[in-house]
Amino acid sequence: MDEPMNYALIDGNGTVYNIIWLCSANRSEFPNAICVADRPVAIGDIYQDGVFTRDGVVVPTYPEQIVLLNERILELEAMQSGEA
Repeated sequence: MDEPMNYALIDGNGTVYNIIWLCSANRSEFPNAICVADRPVAIGDIYQDGVFTRDGVVVPTYPEQIVLLNERILELEAMQSGEA
């Protein structure tokens, strides 16, 4: 079965104006739809040169966000242990 995935609808300027669920079998009906895969893309994000950005920064995937959060936790723990 063709499982639906999240797609961003992109306007002529590359701005995301909607997020929809779409099956690949219907992809041809939405020529301006780009699969977001595991990126938490939102309305207002920009799609340019094959990359989604928000405020000029690449929108990270969920696994990338976890890595960033874990790094931040380590930084905060190091700061806290230095204060003791």
